[in-house]
Amino acid sequence: MIQLRNLVFLVLEKHLIWALLAILFLVGLTVPGFFSSRNILNVMWAAAPLGCMVLGLFFVVLTGGLDLSLESTFALAPTLAVVLFFQVLPFESVPVLPVLGVLVFGGIIGLLNGLFAVKLRVSPFLVTLGTLLLMRGLVVWLIPEGIYYLPDSFVWLGAARLWGVVPVAVVIWIGVYLLAWLIVERHRLGKDILALGNNEQAAFIAGVNIDRTKILCFVLAGVLASLGGVLEVGRLQSVVADLGEGDILMVFAGAILGGTALTGGKGNVGGIFAAVLVIAIIENLMNLYGVPPSIRQVVFGAVMLVAIYLASLQDRLRHARIET
Repeated sequence: MIQLRNLVFLVLEKHLIWALLAILFLVGLTVPGFFSSRNILNVMWAAAPLGCMVLGLFFVVLTGGLDLSLESTFALAPTLAVVLFFQVLPFESVPVLPVLGVLVFGGIIGLLNGLFAVKLRVSPFLVTLGTLLLMRGLVVWLIPEGIYYLPDSFVWLGAARLWGVVPVAVVIWIGVYLLAWLIVERHRLGKDILALGNNEQAAFIAGVNIDRTKILCFVLAGVLASLGGVLEVGRLQSVVADLGEGDILMVFAGAILGGTALTGGKGNVGGIFAAVLVIAIIENLMNLYGVPPSIRQVVFGAVMLVAIYLASLQDRLRHARIET
């Protein structure tokens, strides 16, 4: 009995997101076609853009910061690239430049957020709330009616399939997460980020460059959000003014469900990956069950509340284990 109790506490404290994922797969057994290879690949394909944004937020939150502007970076970076490279400058003959331009724009946006928040000592919440609204306004101004029929070279990352089966976006998503895992678990930068999030003063004494590390995490978040934007634009075959609008709530839900502490210093890439899958599977199951759009908003609101509660529960369990 004691062993069973300890096992339950272990799952709740460290492996809760994987337990939730397993429960959703069990629910999927009741839905015809859920476990078809086509449906599973489509779930991962739809999850890839969101997964990039969640990973970006993960890096910022690990330092104890916040970035509310990721959904607008997600939209603005591809918009700027499309307008600049396909409408202002004749770069359609150089396919790689527009995609690289998206990532550069994302990095610049993240850099500006980081400089304002870190160097000017302004609350990251307020800074990124302001840039969230500013960038969304720019997107609506630049492409009020959207842009369609984009060049194949620009949508390839989000639209193409390897061997006609595996979406390239899924391969990129998994590859980016593997790279992030190596950074967090094996690289000096990951150790600096975790140390900073746990105790900024102790990290400074240990030789961590506090400002540089925080700004770098904002830059990573911007690049990852812009990468997600490219993948989503490819999947939709268009760039529209409401691209990613409202997604920041699901981004935070993914980070919290994945076990990332909003106070910083705690989190792992594997948990984030599983949390993104949980959100994508919930949406897929609602599609298969034919849940009306009006009800889906309620479901995702419930997911956010559950994520907050589970994060609180895990913190209480950690503290209880430390005290005992």
